[in-house]
Amino acid sequence: MMQKQNNELDPNMSVSDLIDKFPQVIPVFLRYRMACVGCSMSSFETLDSAAKIYGVAPETFISELRQAILEPETDQ
Repeated sequence: MMQKQNNELDPNMSVSDLIDKFPQVIPVFLRYRMACVGCSMSSFETLDSAAKIYGVAPETFISELRQAILEPETDQ
């Protein structure tokens, strides 16, 4: 049985694991001006803590990441 990819998104997941698995989330990090993309600490930072560090509501951030996984942005 195939599991939905967005169900794998956990607030305790590391930023680097998420970006490695779903590179389509990178624009979400960039939109919030988060330096997480390419940061050496991203292996140790969770999605929840990254949101809090950058002053973003974790629920909103996780929701936007899920949306990016399901409906990747297209260049226009």
